[in-house]
Amino acid sequence: MSTAQEIVKAVGGPGNIQSLTHCATRLRFQLIDSSGVKVEEVESIKGVMGAVPQAGNRFQVIMGGAVQNAYNDINALPEMANVGQPSDEEIKAAARAGGVRGKFAWVDSFFEFLSDSFRPILGALLGASLFITFMSLMVTLGVIENWNLPDVTLPPDWAFINLMWQSVFVFLPLMVAYNASKKLGADPWVGFSIMALVMLPGFADLGKNVAAYDAEVFGKSIKLIDIFGVPLTIFDYGSQVFSPLLMAGLLGPLYKLFKKLIPENLQLIFVPFLSFIIMLPLTAFLIAPVGVYAGAGLAGALQWINQWPFIFAILIPLTYPFMVPLGLH
Repeated sequence: MSTAQEIVKAVGGPGNIQSLTHCATRLRFQLIDSSGVKVEEVESIKGVMGAVPQAGNRFQVIMGGAVQNAYNDINALPEMANVGQPSDEEIKAAARAGGVRGKFAWVDSFFEFLSDSFRPILGALLGASLFITFMSLMVTLGVIENWNLPDVTLPPDWAFINLMWQSVFVFLPLMVAYNASKKLGADPWVGFSIMALVMLPGFADLGKNVAAYDAEVFGKSIKLIDIFGVPLTIFDYGSQVFSPLLMAGLLGPLYKLFKKLIPENLQLIFVPFLSFIIMLPLTAFLIAPVGVYAGAGLAGALQWINQWPFIFAILIPLTYPFMVPLGLH
């Protein structure tokens, strides 16, 4: 008997399963009657890392990184053919059933937007993070110098290994821009291309121009250059996520507006073109720097609050879960 078959049998068989979904690590069963399900029996199945009974005949089976395969294997069982799977709207409605997300639609929409912007790249982020862990371990063991310090130059072989995680994290804004734009109904490649402007080597080279100058914002030195009399912030936008999220938030409605105004046979060319005309300069001059200025302002505010360590210790855990997905941490 396969692991999938054992799990189905342990939760009461297909006839006891009303629906099945999954998150990043858990199978989420909605059962008809969970009173007869034994946690010990489920946890004894090979590959199962734990089981969590919940109210309302809900039952979670912890699978870790194997959850997607387990979910697919269970759904592929012939006996599961007649088990109804909830629609996306039903799943979201269940998540909104209680708490603040059920009372305020905009809160639910915001977190759904964040979730759909990051969920597709979660595997890449977790995989790349192990390279960072490995490099940090090498520093701890004294094998290499601390590669995170600006004045440290690694030997070529270790420098190459250190590039492996950067292939994901440096270009994270492009991945987020793609997913977030797609979520809001815009062409994801248009969103990708708009965000790519501020990550071009030529954009960074503007900061080396003799016309570039330094300015201080919230105590942080920022490189600026005037373009047609308007100051342009030159910054390394690698790993930033607030900027692509904000960009997509404006691109989505704009893209839909152009699709309504432009005849269908002209949309392929002119909807992206007009989106570029508006969003490329808007992103470079305003949207992208907002993340930089917000981060600098937050750092200054936290430094000021740190005068009262007790308040600081309470504030950081409360705000950190919101700062991380916005790239302000």
